[in-house]
Amino acid sequence: MKKLFTFVPALALACLFSSPSALSKAPELSVAHSIEIDAPAGKVWEVVSDFAALDYWFPYIESSRLIFGENRRVGCMRELRRLNGTRVEEKLIAYDPWNMTYTYTYAGGQPLVSDYFATMSVRDLGNDKTRVEWSARFRRLTYWTDQAPAGQEDKTLIAAFNRIYSESLAHLKKMLETR
Repeated sequence: MKKLFTFVPALALACLFSSPSALSKAPELSVAHSIEIDAPAGKVWEVVSDFAALDYWFPYIESSRLIFGENRRVGCMRELRRLNGTRVEEKLIAYDPWNMTYTYTYAGGQPLVSDYFATMSVRDLGNDKTRVEWSARFRRLTYWTDQAPAGQEDKTLIAAFNRIYSESLAHLKKMLETR
């Protein structure tokens, strides 16, 4: 009888992973936004690259703090508390100060999406003008299902990230141009 109980879970897993419907994946989604800021690139990079201080310019975050590693170093992690009280941890996975770009991903907490990879880049346009580019790719949390739960549909997630990124970059621009 014991062999039956160890065989059944193994059989169930084999069936799960061999079934075409079980392997269905939601498509990878993406958003990209940029904004031109009337400020020197170094000044913009100093604010944008501070991985531990997202709450300084990102209006949807109540607080941001470093919870692991050294700020602006690959591998460091920050904890963000959203305005609604939920928390998420993000990990810095690439950081290039010479080209003023970095990439991060979710590492824990209550993420909005799955397989999230976002990149922030600052580009010097000359004459004290700077372009900030923010892009991300991700899947919905229930990427393995054919039907997304209400509020997790692909178009809903894209609309939410488009709004969040656009409004946050506009807030960054206003903040940097008035200081």
